[in-house]
Amino acid sequence: MDEDLTVSRTALLVFFGLCMPVFWYIAIILAFLYLIWIGLFFFGWLRTPSFSVRKEPGNTSLSVIVPVRNEENTICRLLGVLAEQEYPRDLFEIIVVDDHSSDRTPFIIADFSKRYGNIRFLSLSEGEEGKKAALRKGILLSGNQLILTVDADCIPSPLWVKTMAGCFERTGAKLIAGSVLMKGEKGFFSKFQELEFLSLLGSAAGAIYIGKPVMCNGANLGFKKEAWLEVYDPASEKITSGDDVFLLLAISKSGKRSTVFLKAPEAVVITEAQSRPAQFLRQRRRWASKSIHYKGWAPIFTAILVFSINFYTLICLFAAIFNTWFLLIAAFLYILKSVADYPFLYSVSGFFNKRELMRYFPAIQFIYFFYISFTAISAFAGTPEWKGRDVRI
Repeated sequence: MDEDLTVSRTALLVFFGLCMPVFWYIAIILAFLYLIWIGLFFFGWLRTPSFSVRKEPGNTSLSVIVPVRNEENTICRLLGVLAEQEYPRDLFEIIVVDDHSSDRTPFIIADFSKRYGNIRFLSLSEGEEGKKAALRKGILLSGNQLILTVDADCIPSPLWVKTMAGCFERTGAKLIAGSVLMKGEKGFFSKFQELEFLSLLGSAAGAIYIGKPVMCNGANLGFKKEAWLEVYDPASEKITSGDDVFLLLAISKSGKRSTVFLKAPEAVVITEAQSRPAQFLRQRRRWASKSIHYKGWAPIFTAILVFSINFYTLICLFAAIFNTWFLLIAAFLYILKSVADYPFLYSVSGFFNKRELMRYFPAIQFIYFFYISFTAISAFAGTPEWKGRDVRI
């Protein structure tokens, strides 16, 4: 037995020794591609103009669609903020569509609709289910051509509606992606999520500017109803998640400036960090699982590149058990990845007054090798779950 282990270890040492040049070539290629691609995102972020809201009251009629399911702990807070937006109440309606909630959510919404004349309460019928079905029903029954969407567990800023409407008026865009920031409790786990959200936000903004959109967040999204009707595909509802990114990719095909990122602190939507790692990983697995349905090359390339450089670094760390020279490759990738990521995140975090998060960057950058690898692989092993239902992928 001991002799077999010795032979196996020796064989591995020889194998990794012979493959060392190949490992270096792959590392250099991955680092080069990553530097270029993230560099383009950074360039796009810097070139995305900041938007300032006008003092004049808005004049655009719009509908805010809120799909809900078992949100009794958050819906009251959201509706209170939406009802008190600094925007003429007669110019916007709030349509809340309930997806068969089994808690007190419908009663809370009904109470709000009695108190505020611009809140409409709809429910999915038997045979209808899912967030996409709720959004579709709200959009089709909306009385306006401009649609805004927000999630039930989020809090928009008081100027959110006004700033989004103003951006549509000035840019003429068909779709506007807004900023979603994460707010958590004290502790490293929450800071990890906040910094990761900033990286996603910056990448989304930069990619949209250079005309290669890769992501957006339905918790802060606006689009023209006519544009939605033009690209709506009933077959997409068979996929439970991904309504926001699929819409972005479809509308972006009609022209580079058909989609715009709204770079404005006044239009930020806040979401809470996950309190437990298990919840966090389930959410990220759900996000990753929809990537196989993307139809544009940019989001697919981004997903593959990010996974490859992180997973490859992890492989090199494992190989260092048999040959310590592989630590050099892992260190090389860590440094090159940091060279690309740090200035980008430094700029994004500064814009949103969250630069204190950068102190966690070195540790989070290392953890990312394990986190991204696990999330990407596990996303296609088993069935992701959301709101008590399996996510169809």
